[in-house]
Amino acid sequence: MRVDAQEKVVENFNGFLNNTYNQNLEQTFIHGDFGASNILWAPKENRIAGIIDFGGSGLGDPAYDFAGILSSYGEEFFEICTNLYPNGRQISERVHFYRSTFALQEALHGLDHNDQEAFENGIKEFR
Repeated sequence: MRVDAQEKVVENFNGFLNNTYNQNLEQTFIHGDFGASNILWAPKENRIAGIIDFGGSGLGDPAYDFAGILSSYGEEFFEICTNLYPNGRQISERVHFYRSTFALQEALHGLDHNDQEAFENGIKEFR
């Protein structure tokens, strides 16, 4: 990992963890892997047909699921969603933090499961 990438990761995590607002968040039930690969779309009906893969679900910060939406569908759709969600505008900073961890999580998943492809895919932006 490049030195500047290490410093950025440390800065991001310290900023998030040292924010007292983030230490007292109300946890809700979250999907834990809420993105395009787990949202089944019915194009003929123009609606969501189902949500799959609840293996990562549990109590957590709803901003984590919104980070999956942001990664999958982009800023414009994310803004639409957060405008409809109670206090949605307030979670934006946390959403962007969580999104910034996705590549690193993929690299760590690759290490934990001896999955070289996942590791390389996740670590590439840090090299």
